[in-house]
Amino acid sequence: MTREDVRYRNGGDNSVLKMILLEQWQYRCYMCGRPKDFTDTQIDHLIPQSFSAAELRVAKKQYNLTSSFDLHSPENLAPICSKCNRDKSNQTFEGAGVMLLALSKAAKLRSDVIAACKRFGSGTQLSKHLLRSIAADLAQTKTREAFETYAPAIVQKLALLGEGKADFVTYHEVILDEMHSDDFHDIFIPDVGLSLLARGRTAMSILQDVCGCQMGDLLQPRVHDLIELLQNRVRHDFESITEPTRINAGPAEIFRLQVTIETIDYQRYEPVLEFTFQGKFDAYLVASLVQDSLNGDGIQDRQGEVAVTGTFSFTADWSFSAQQGSLDIGECTIEEWSSQVDVT
Repeated sequence: MTREDVRYRNGGDNSVLKMILLEQWQYRCYMCGRPKDFTDTQIDHLIPQSFSAAELRVAKKQYNLTSSFDLHSPENLAPICSKCNRDKSNQTFEGAGVMLLALSKAAKLRSDVIAACKRFGSGTQLSKHLLRSIAADLAQTKTREAFETYAPAIVQKLALLGEGKADFVTYHEVILDEMHSDDFHDIFIPDVGLSLLARGRTAMSILQDVCGCQMGDLLQPRVHDLIELLQNRVRHDFESITEPTRINAGPAEIFRLQVTIETIDYQRYEPVLEFTFQGKFDAYLVASLVQDSLNGDGIQDRQGEVAVTGTFSFTADWSFSAQQGSLDIGECTIEEWSSQVDVT
């Protein structure tokens, strides 16, 4: 299987490609960000495959795509749930952060998707049987009964290969309150996702049952800090642009934000329990810009759009002598940062 072979096939069997895309996108719908099963997802063409040659040229220019951009390549494909796919139809959500974010992420994952599909293609017959299990529709009674009867043996066999190999991710949502600030546009954060393996779930239980901490109370101020960090970093990115002339940026407004906590670890240091949170963010921000004119005799108003992704972390300490729910929470720190800036 060559790199060119890994692409969407109209009317063909795309189950392997769909499985790999879902894995690379961490089993989430790229639009709503919620975990989804194989049977509740489809492969979405970010730039619709129905586009004419003229529409595709416009899209390539709008989203800074390469001339070799292939509509059916993994760089234009992502898993989407049934509901979001119906809502999206053949739209590209012009100017929306979801499209900038998705295209940027798909481009980064392209090589990994191709490599994983090639590995599967050179695998054994067992790979195909396991794919059938992943694709099984558990809404069917007999299929579900068979899965519940025999799947535990597969999980046990996997566990025997090594500690942690049979671990699994569970997903929870923590609802936060509306946030207000003079420095940024009022936004409502519908939830923060907790996507945790076994150790993370244990840490969350300790926080709730031993430390008496409510996750919403703990996460609310840290998400507020993260928002301010994002806005300051975006403003810096805009004002770092000096060609063709220098830019001054106003406060950036957030129009889309997804936050997921992926690990919660804990250590005991007498007489303190220290918890370390690590997560990721996807955001889309817009800012008003002022740029010096080329001839230097005035200024012109511009608008900046930026899609950002990255990771962040913070710590929380609980003393054994402290009251229930009383934690010393450290500052939020951005660990990784990637941005795609567009000035119009």
